[in-house]
Amino acid sequence: MAVEVIAYNRASRALRKEFDLLQCRVYAEPEQDADPAPLHDPALDALSFYICADDGRVISYAAVVSKIIRHGAHTFSITGLNHVMTDPAYRGRHLGLRTVAAATRCIERSSADIGLFTCDPPLAQFYERAGAWPVVPDVVLIGSRDEEALSSATLKKVVLMRLLSTKARALGSIFTNATIDLDLPVGQFL
Repeated sequence: MAVEVIAYNRASRALRKEFDLLQCRVYAEPEQDADPAPLHDPALDALSFYICADDGRVISYAAVVSKIIRHGAHTFSITGLNHVMTDPAYRGRHLGLRTVAAATRCIERSSADIGLFTCDPPLAQFYERAGAWPVVPDVVLIGSRDEEALSSATLKKVVLMRLLSTKARALGSIFTNATIDLDLPVGQFL
């Protein structure tokens, strides 16, 4: 079972349905008859990494999403993992590790300045093993400056971050004890 990759916005309707069905299995949600909402905002230009079982069902998934943000007086290209999930019936086979490792290699080879995302605290060790994603305890991500926006602090998520570009590493001190505004619509988060 190889890790496959496709731009989410160019995936067929059938493949997107497979991604949705995986999400239903992972979160024990009922399958939707109608076309479900997309997993990713088209503006985030998601790249989907996935593994299929022999019967064609998607059993492991991770996406890489990207956008431009302003932090301080600087503009940065950020990219991060999103919607990482593995079918409960296939857990323990390192499929999630493989999809996240493939997605991480893509991030490392990209032109992004910063790799950045959040996860539940117990999953931080998984991301460290899968792609050397360190937790940065002094950073808070906010969806936007809107008072209804989501925040890593209120969601009780840890922030994982890597400074990838020379520019980001040179300006690394601005990410210490920082609140980073993702400038996303209310209700969206990384």
